[in-house]
Amino acid sequence: MTMLELYDWNDALCQNCIAMLQDAAEVKISREINGAYSIEFTYPFNQKGSKIHENMLVRCIGQIFRIMRVSRETDGKDILKVFGSHIFEDSKAIHLQNVPDFIGQPPYEVLKYAFSGTQFTLLGDSELEALGMVRVDYDGLLIDFFSADKTTPYEVMQTVIENCGKGEIYIDNYNIALVERIGTDRGVRLELKRNMQNVTVERDMTDMITRLYPYGYEDMHIGSVNSGIQYIDSPNIEKYGIREGFKDYSDYKNPEDILSRAVWEFDMQNKERIDVPSVNISGTIINMPGLFGKEINLGDNVIVVDKEDEISERIISLEQYPYEPKQDSVSIGRVKKDLYFYLDQMGKSGRSYNKVSTISGKVNACAISGVVPADGVKVKDSSGSVSILTDMISMSDSSGVRFRCGLSGGSFVFELYSPGGSALSMGAGGLKAAVSTINIGSEAVTASGGSLYINGKKILTEG
Repeated sequence: MTMLELYDWNDALCQNCIAMLQDAAEVKISREINGAYSIEFTYPFNQKGSKIHENMLVRCIGQIFRIMRVSRETDGKDILKVFGSHIFEDSKAIHLQNVPDFIGQPPYEVLKYAFSGTQFTLLGDSELEALGMVRVDYDGLLIDFFSADKTTPYEVMQTVIENCGKGEIYIDNYNIALVERIGTDRGVRLELKRNMQNVTVERDMTDMITRLYPYGYEDMHIGSVNSGIQYIDSPNIEKYGIREGFKDYSDYKNPEDILSRAVWEFDMQNKERIDVPSVNISGTIINMPGLFGKEINLGDNVIVVDKEDEISERIISLEQYPYEPKQDSVSIGRVKKDLYFYLDQMGKSGRSYNKVSTISGKVNACAISGVVPADGVKVKDSSGSVSILTDMISMSDSSGVRFRCGLSGGSFVFELYSPGGSALSMGAGGLKAAVSTINIGSEAVTASGGSLYINGKKILTEG
């Protein structure tokens, strides 16, 4: 029997049930890794159905959802179609005026700040250990999170994931965490002809790379530690041919570290290795809760048997019918960056652009703020470079540094250099300075009408 429970919109802990929705039908819970988490169901427009409204809470198999949309259809009989989002998505409706800089800090500290004062609890190490998971920064990972204005805790979570380059969101009602990975390996084997129906198996080599050019900080390459060669080849290059590509590892400033990270891209233990086609399998699992006495969850590793092939991949999305288990649908493989992913990224880019630009499309000076790396920002072209946004402003050309102005060792310096690298002084190399007044100690030397004056008194010279 369907056991959906209906609660008032502000009964956050679901303590006072308004109605047991035993007539709910087609109850479906959908979830993706780091993506949507929702519920859908239909309900007859009867006495209990009339109590169902948007913004109310529904609890299903222990999880709380907020009703976001209700539509009523009349075709012989009145039916309500209800759609709700998991309560975690309430974090999209919490306004944060500003999240400050967190430079060289664990991701956990950023999230603790973003979710402080909300109804959500960020789980610590002991709670996660009991669940068989670890935080995304368990290995000492640090990130540079630059201040964000007019944002939400949900957006901060997504930004932290982007900064880490990894991490998956664990959600259990109001208990949340950013972990290395959700799910586990329960030793489940799925045979396409036995345990699954309506199966689609997709093998895609669109993004596959067999010859990798890795780059680190400021486009540093691996030639110095790889016999002068700036790329590495996959063992699969003879099988698939040369498919060139590159990866940026801008956090790495050591060629050895860049090479080591690049080698991992082709490692057999790497579930996301880039030198093999990605495999995505979708279909309906037969009697999932009773599958060999084992239940599979989002993020779990499973082995899919396709004829003689055994494919080890993860559950990346589930459509679960908790009261009609034979209908459960599953997607197995790697998270695909489809059209909706790129539209979401375009939306984020658009919002970021609007924050730092004026109506006319120019950079807003107020947007140039926050903590800048110690070596500043270097602007390059074919003739040289300019370093800005640091304690020392410098300009260089093909001959080297030509101008320096700023703080050095606690003192202010102003230096000009010849093409040979020698410091220029007044009069050397034809150097000229156009000024109206020169202060020498307490004396002011000025020029006017072809004559020099010291403290306003004209200096007379003989011809």
